[in-house]
Amino acid sequence: MGSAAAWGTGDFAGGLAARRAGGMLVTGGAQIVGFLALLVAVAVLRPSLPAPSTLVLGALGGVAGGLGLAALYRGLAMGTMGLVSAVSGVGGVLIPLAIGTLLLGGVIQPLQLAGVGCAVLAIGAASGATTRGVSREALLLALVAALGFGLWFVFLDRASEHDQLWALVASRGSASLVVGGSALLRADRSRLGSVVPLVALAGLLDVAANGMVVLAFATIPVGIAAALSGTYPLATMLLARAFLGEALPRLGLAAVALAVIGIVLISLGG
Repeated sequence: MGSAAAWGTGDFAGGLAARRAGGMLVTGGAQIVGFLALLVAVAVLRPSLPAPSTLVLGALGGVAGGLGLAALYRGLAMGTMGLVSAVSGVGGVLIPLAIGTLLLGGVIQPLQLAGVGCAVLAIGAASGATTRGVSREALLLALVAALGFGLWFVFLDRASEHDQLWALVASRGSASLVVGGSALLRADRSRLGSVVPLVALAGLLDVAANGMVVLAFATIPVGIAAALSGTYPLATMLLARAFLGEALPRLGLAAVALAVIGIVLISLGG
């Protein structure tokens, strides 16, 4: 649950910064900040060298998660934060559950099935809300973010089986290279100066949430870890309401409520 609070707050900070400086630039900056923080941790803790599989799986997860975060920040900059965050959270839970069930031989429980139903209804309600003042492009970006986050959970669960810190370093390093490098080459870097504190906050909170989730993988299944941390849209929505005065249309409120219920049911069903 600590990861949910960190992710939700970090997403609010990142989304707010993206409205001023652009989603790709903010994502790249946040990824680099998180990577530098992890390098400090490596220098202090001095872990033994990792297995190649840890680095490869971590790097794949980092690319997926980094692109997902770029999509999320752009969506948050364009649309209503609570709705965009909720849709991305639902997908981030559904994908690990689906992979665990279809590819790894897991068995879906009745409560989890009910949660999946709520998630599908949430996405449908969110789609309906796009006809009432919520950007359809923002919704599509939220779905892209959901895919990226779901794949991040799956790859990092495998990568962290033997070395949690190196899995995070590989993940954040690849994301910094792909997303951060692209942002520095293509985006207008002059816009970054006005949002450096928000970018730093987003990057540090994101990597802190990543660390808490990876630690959770050692004690609970990946689907449950994804479900519990997937409640992060609540923090984003509350902050957007408090500081930006954002209000959702009725279908948008229904989508957020169904998303949170779906996440909780999937968690309890595990």
